[in-house]
Amino acid sequence: MLIFWMLGCTPVNSDADETGSGGVDTADSGDTADTGEPTGPADLEIGGVAEMTTGEGDVSVTVAKKGTYIVQLVSLATAQGREYPYGDAAAEAVMAEPEPAGDRPPRAPPRSGPPLSAVAEGDERAFTVYDGYDYVTVTAKAMAVTDAVVLWEDQTTPNGLGSLDQEVVDGVLASVEELVLPRERAIFGQESDVDGDGKIAILLSYTVNMYGAVAYVTQCDIGRTAGCGSSGNNGEIVYLGVPDPEGSYGTVNGITETVAHEFNHLIYGWHRFVAQDRETAEENIYITEGMSALAQDLTGYNNGNQYVWAAALDTTDYLGPTASTDFVSVNDFLRGEGYYDADRDGTLRGASYLYLRYLFEQAGGMHVESDGTQVDDGGMAFLHAWFDSPALGEETVADVTGLALEDTIMDWYTALVCTGLVETGDPRWSYQVREMDPVTGYEYGVDPYDTIHDWLTLTGPPIQKLSRADESIRAGGVEYIEVKLDEGEAFSLAIEPRAEARARIIRVE
Repeated sequence: MLIFWMLGCTPVNSDADETGSGGVDTADSGDTADTGEPTGPADLEIGGVAEMTTGEGDVSVTVAKKGTYIVQLVSLATAQGREYPYGDAAAEAVMAEPEPAGDRPPRAPPRSGPPLSAVAEGDERAFTVYDGYDYVTVTAKAMAVTDAVVLWEDQTTPNGLGSLDQEVVDGVLASVEELVLPRERAIFGQESDVDGDGKIAILLSYTVNMYGAVAYVTQCDIGRTAGCGSSGNNGEIVYLGVPDPEGSYGTVNGITETVAHEFNHLIYGWHRFVAQDRETAEENIYITEGMSALAQDLTGYNNGNQYVWAAALDTTDYLGPTASTDFVSVNDFLRGEGYYDADRDGTLRGASYLYLRYLFEQAGGMHVESDGTQVDDGGMAFLHAWFDSPALGEETVADVTGLALEDTIMDWYTALVCTGLVETGDPRWSYQVREMDPVTGYEYGVDPYDTIHDWLTLTGPPIQKLSRADESIRAGGVEYIEVKLDEGEAFSLAIEPRAEARARIIRVE
């Protein structure tokens, strides 16, 4: 069962005390090259990026010019829940115990229902739904039937929020039918049609509110059997909570964005699992959560989704103590079948989106014409290849891109810190400029320094002063450390060998 909750680069401080002296050793390597082993001093202009030498227990570089630099320290260790010391703390290396995973949403029990074919407005049928405590059967009435959508409303479960305003219903149905469905089908692929009615169903039920979710889907409905045991309610169904008419989820755009997210789960489940006869296969849930966040973006509803990717930057003051790049790990959103972490849920969703958005752009992305037509520049083909790839999990990256996973991780982390902070001149190390959808009015893509809804100003990923660095890096994570180096100065940073470190240095001043 998949659930959906809606949920910067920090400007460099030029304090003179941040030199490469505290807690570091000297070294005599560096280079201006962006890949391979460094062969000499890194002679970088502002915006220059160079690989650092990786030794047995340290990373090092020599710079040719005086300036302010960011060290991008990455752990390529594949463990989940591990942290490794660096700097002074590396001298007393202690392996942390794996972090316990949070409670996952319950799996759906075996259940079935009649097909949804030939539904007329006013018809009623039973659905089995989850109310946060148990699976219950409710009776729902078809409140609206269009060429592409059936809107059902739960008649069994009382709620204090009432029914949706008819104007909102009409707006949502029009947006879903005219924008969301055709755009997602073009960008990601066609959904299943297990009941043969050619429509998707939206079930409006207060049981979803009782569950504590905004909306969800279960791929048991389309024939996936992992944790299900049956075909579920037999149809392409989005279970939608009753929106608070005074809240952001109660607007036409808010509900439409939610449906866009959930609909993508159905497309993903069909292409990745059922259509490839691997109904019992598992994958890290944050891959599909990140993909559904990308669907919100690419269908033109990148609104609430901005809070999701902001949670993977530096928004702890607004979105919670784990809403930071310091809590990101590629292992936790790419590796581990069924991995889930309640404490970092929003952050991992946001990080997965940011990584997948980066790969989409590196494949060429897309552009939008003045009439709202979306034109593939390589990104849509990339997504079709991903959805239909015979590989699963992290192996899909290499299968679809033809690149080594570790290289995409390094380049992504570089783009995450450079975008909006410094111009590198290399498209690998920056997100594309955001583009507005002329139909919906929302902007596609990522800006780590954007101001969301006129109140949440993003400041990119956190960059730590060397003297105040926390000296701990997650397996699969990144640390950005600001240092000031003089001409010809060598810099070395100790790191626990089991972190499998790789590092770059970026000149920012």
